[in-house]
Amino acid sequence: MPNITASETKQRAAFHHLAGVMRGLEADLRWGLVQSDRIPQAWHQIAAEDPVPKKRHVSIRLDEDVLRFFQAMGAGHLTRMNAVLRAFMLARLAGVVKGAADVDYGHDLRATYLREMEAYMAEKPELDRRIAAGGAAADKAIDAAQARLDRIQALLLAMLDGVAEGVAEGGGEAGRSGPAQVRP
Repeated sequence: MPNITASETKQRAAFHHLAGVMRGLEADLRWGLVQSDRIPQAWHQIAAEDPVPKKRHVSIRLDEDVLRFFQAMGAGHLTRMNAVLRAFMLARLAGVVKGAADVDYGHDLRATYLREMEAYMAEKPELDRRIAAGGAAADKAIDAAQARLDRIQALLLAMLDGVAEGVAEGGGEAGRSGPAQVRP
């Protein structure tokens, strides 16, 4: 097996994650969920609107690397940027991308972190075995491990934010006066 760089591994994991999300969305749409609560009401309104919404001139500041990335694709980079923003909007409306509405303000981060770590440590031998076996099982194991580690990282960051805020306010313990807590 050829040596794979860390960047290529991350890219493969992101690709497999995206493919899984798209397969799930496709399955939802295939099984007639048009009238279900899983399709946000706002999507029905968007679908009923003019398929080409009016454009509005705005001035926006972008990070230099973001602008260079889109400009490197050639003419039409502003149209592509609009398409990316539209895709993000639709993903948020669909609940595929989580946001502020998914914040839980009373959740015990430490207990959730400990449960996630225990679950990861219990799963790790099986994940390691599947990764060593290679093939599709390895890809699924990498996706599962990455998802669990992403949740653990988000919990750690939220706990650290709570500690930093508590210290700044003269407190000191996470969870007492910390910021919004992330729901796992």
